[in-house]
Amino acid sequence: MIKLPEQAVIVLNELEKNGYEAYLVGGFVRDLILSRETHDIDCATNALPDEIERVFSNFKQSQIGKDHGTIGVKIKHDWIEITTYRFDDETKDHRRPKSVTYAPSLKEDVIRRDFTINALAINQKGEIIDYVNGQEDIKQRIIRCVGNPEYRFYEDALRILRGIRFACQLNFEIERNTLEAMHKQSYLLNALAVERVYQEFKLMLESDSIYPYFNNTKDILSVFIPEILDLDSQLLMKIDQCNSWLKRFSLFFIHQNEEKIRIRANHLKMPKKLIKDSVDFYYCYNHEYNDQEIDIKRMMQVYPRTIILEAMELKKIIDPEHYSEKSYQLLLKMIQDNVVVSIKDLNINGHDLLNMNIKGKAIQETLNACLEAVMLNKVENTKEALIQWVNLT
Repeated sequence: MIKLPEQAVIVLNELEKNGYEAYLVGGFVRDLILSRETHDIDCATNALPDEIERVFSNFKQSQIGKDHGTIGVKIKHDWIEITTYRFDDETKDHRRPKSVTYAPSLKEDVIRRDFTINALAINQKGEIIDYVNGQEDIKQRIIRCVGNPEYRFYEDALRILRGIRFACQLNFEIERNTLEAMHKQSYLLNALAVERVYQEFKLMLESDSIYPYFNNTKDILSVFIPEILDLDSQLLMKIDQCNSWLKRFSLFFIHQNEEKIRIRANHLKMPKKLIKDSVDFYYCYNHEYNDQEIDIKRMMQVYPRTIILEAMELKKIIDPEHYSEKSYQLLLKMIQDNVVVSIKDLNINGHDLLNMNIKGKAIQETLNACLEAVMLNKVENTKEALIQWVNLT
């Protein structure tokens, strides 16, 4: 018997004591079976949205999804989505249903779902209800569509990317018919909002092991990131050695340029900070490090030190002949020592220089000179040493 979290029990109990059926459904049940940490709790019920609102009238609610039969209820510190059993009607744009029709039972609700591993339900007693052999697919580590995969993807093309993402996250194999339908209908991805595509792609890149899935679905992924076709299998294989999202994303652009990075990132509507990080990474990766302290310090003046570090680490993975271990160790030491690379790090400021009768533009010029001297190790970064150095120059 599976033990349910307290907030889930509260939801099921409130609905049942008011005469309604209630089950936990979807990825929450899958993750419980897999003993994975899970956050989003979803509940399915035969209660209609207005009835759900009445049952939970003493709880904070969200009606954002009410048109689709969903009411959000805050239990303790968690939001739980409670949705009326429903059929999937015809969709528009291969994503959004044109209308919602409520279903009479849990079974009708479950068999409309995307993959068998997500089509399980669990009751308040911790008993699993499985109409689609989802438990066996979890046991065999298989991603399989519920019903006809071509129809499922035509209904909602995002399911293609979700299937690949689940395979990456869970290290499951995509069942043959499901994979064939993904390839056949990958053109449907063009109809999706790029924000949803980017969200799924980002989650893929954050998964542990992605090379086997990316290598087998290049044609699918190329619909929104065509640069993957420029990577041979040997280079793409390195992606699992990359331990950050930024390294993995940047791998697709090591043979590109800033303009192409910006075009792709903007097309995916990536956040501005991630676009800047990706461009910075490109330049840090392609910089020719010469094993000199001042070279590293100059880079630290322009780029975030963590991005320089990650770029060096990617260079070591995919281009070891041009990787400098000495420069990498120098950077690590400089980060640890918090070396001075900007005027704000100096232990002398404009007020000190005014007291030395230095005024106007000469203040900035003197501070620049002090920074250069400290970076070149010509003077220590102490107020006394810097004042003395200024007086002598």
